[in-house]
Amino acid sequence: MRYNTIIIGGGLAGLTAGATLTKFGKKVLLLEQHYKPGGCATTFKRGDFIIEVGLHEMSGLVENGNVRNVFKMLDVDKHVEFLQVPEFYGVVSDGEDFVFPHGFDAATQALLDKYPEEEKGIKKFIKLIQGIRKEAHSLPRSPLKRKLIYPLMPLLCPNLVSATKHTVGSWLDKHINNENAKLDLVAHIAYWGDDPYTLSMFYFGLPFSGFIERGGIL
Repeated sequence: MRYNTIIIGGGLAGLTAGATLTKFGKKVLLLEQHYKPGGCATTFKRGDFIIEVGLHEMSGLVENGNVRNVFKMLDVDKHVEFLQVPEFYGVVSDGEDFVFPHGFDAATQALLDKYPEEEKGIKKFIKLIQGIRKEAHSLPRSPLKRKLIYPLMPLLCPNLVSATKHTVGSWLDKHINNENAKLDLVAHIAYWGDDPYTLSMFYFGLPFSGFIERGGIL
């Protein structure tokens, strides 16, 4: 048989790409080494327990957002009910509970209530990640236009430029002194990596700010 596209790997990306191409009439061969497709959207059993290996919440389901539009195109939204998570995450650091709420104002206040001495750094952190998302979404899609504005990036996108110069760890060490405050801010880091000193502040801040702004979805 002849195929328009061969996809190696039946994880979330491979399945989405295959379903999209098929939707537009292409012949697709998807190759997966596991006995069931899905990648990190599958489960496995250990004894009496069924364990889910996928992320337990996601962001980006805003109206007319990319994720929601893909779900609509593939008719996923007709078969799945999405539930809003009440808060971003909770963490226990130094024996104390801390809940990171949704919303930039609420998140800022919750952090200031626990770490009033870190007011300057906390406000700078929130402003940075909020700016990363806003500036990233304002960039032109055309590669040519992006090249043209590149010399003006420090003026047009100061938060993006700043974020690309730092890892999460280096930025926090520069602006936050309290180690527990740093831990509370990166408790969600496992979604993107396991070492704040090798993880780009831009790569961390873009989805992180999406969770704060729009909330997580199950």
